[in-house]
Amino acid sequence: MFLRRLPVYLLLDCSESMAGEAIQQVEQGINAMVTELMSDPSALETAWISVITFSRYAKQDVPLTELVQFQPPKLTVRPGTAMGNALRLLADSITKEVRKTSATEKGDYRPIVFLFTDGQPTDEYQAAAAKLRTAKPSLANIYAIGCGPDVDTDVLRSFTDIVINLKDMTPEGWKKMFVWLTASVQSTSVALERGGEGKPLSMPSLPRDVMELAPPSTGYRDPRPRQVFLYSWCCRTRQPYLMRFIRAEHSHIYDAAASHKLEAVEEWSGEVSQSINTSQLNGVPPCPYCGNPIAVMCDCGTLSCCPTDPHAVLTCPKCKITSEVGPGYGGFDISGAEG
Repeated sequence: MFLRRLPVYLLLDCSESMAGEAIQQVEQGINAMVTELMSDPSALETAWISVITFSRYAKQDVPLTELVQFQPPKLTVRPGTAMGNALRLLADSITKEVRKTSATEKGDYRPIVFLFTDGQPTDEYQAAAAKLRTAKPSLANIYAIGCGPDVDTDVLRSFTDIVINLKDMTPEGWKKMFVWLTASVQSTSVALERGGEGKPLSMPSLPRDVMELAPPSTGYRDPRPRQVFLYSWCCRTRQPYLMRFIRAEHSHIYDAAASHKLEAVEEWSGEVSQSINTSQLNGVPPCPYCGNPIAVMCDCGTLSCCPTDPHAVLTCPKCKITSEVGPGYGGFDISGAEG
């Protein structure tokens, strides 16, 4: 005989749009959640956790693991938002890992899934979403949490009825959201131990100042991406970073917003990302390593920061060719990221 487990699956968007503070807050939130659950006897006895991350592909970073053995993974920003792949991997993982009820023993409790995303899918997700939506019996109780203004809530509603907006993306907002998530796991653990299986889950009230149920769709969404992300390298440290541009409302121009340090850039041999012309970019985010306010592109297509000296000599971080920086003429295309 085995103890019945409460499987908790965390599906985490690790696309470029999560670069910077957002992905740091998710890491800190998961660590705080595990620490709090470890002090709760009911959660300690029943909760098992898995982490699935998704970018241009989905990966189960942590298989379903007992709470006392769980080690939060290091999250890394990667290209793309393959939500369809993540949903398929979720279904496969639940099928393989969650114990089913047999003629002699009861299986695990129905899993809880918390999916976090701040963008729109870059892959085909409809079939995977429909499969989750129509599964009989339901595979899991799924909570989709949209982080920021770029989330398409209609996409999230295609696989769950519970869609929540994190409307406060400050560190305090993220902290309150993870406090709510932790309390949700705790209250579910207690309810199941008291014989609440099969009854609707009674989740803690949302912290209304930072979270809200997503409002009904307006029916129209501007098909143009709201943000553009460009990979670049520091000409001094040779370290990679990500430049973020945000489209002005009712415009095709993207304003420089911020730059984020990256630990590494994942090479990809698949399709080429969509390009953008420099004439659509207003300003350049300064390099987060050295503060250079200019970016230049090598003939090989690699971007790097550049000092203000118009006659500076730079060595390309990728192809290693050294050349003198000259004036640019007109707009030119740059390959952008997807997430």
